[in-house]
Amino acid sequence: LAAGMATVFTILLLVVLSAQLLIRVVNRFAPAPAADPKASNEEELAALFAAVEIATQGKGKGEVVRVESRVKDKG
Repeated sequence: LAAGMATVFTILLLVVLSAQLLIRVVNRFAPAPAADPKASNEEELAALFAAVEIATQGKGKGEVVRVESRVKDKG
C-alpha cells in the first residue's frame, strides 16, 4: 500500500514539475505578442455592452468605469 502511494506521489510530482518547466521555457522563448491596448479596449467594451444588452434584454445599462492597472512593467 505504501509503495503504491509513494509511486503515485512521485508521478504526480514529476507531472507538476515538468509542467512548470514547460511553462517557463515557453514563456521565455515564445512570449505572447503585445497587442495595441487602445484597440483591444474599444473592442472589449463593445463586446461587453453587447453582452449586457443581450443578457438583460435591453433593460440593463452599461457604464464605462476607468480601471487602472496595478501590474508593474517588467522592463
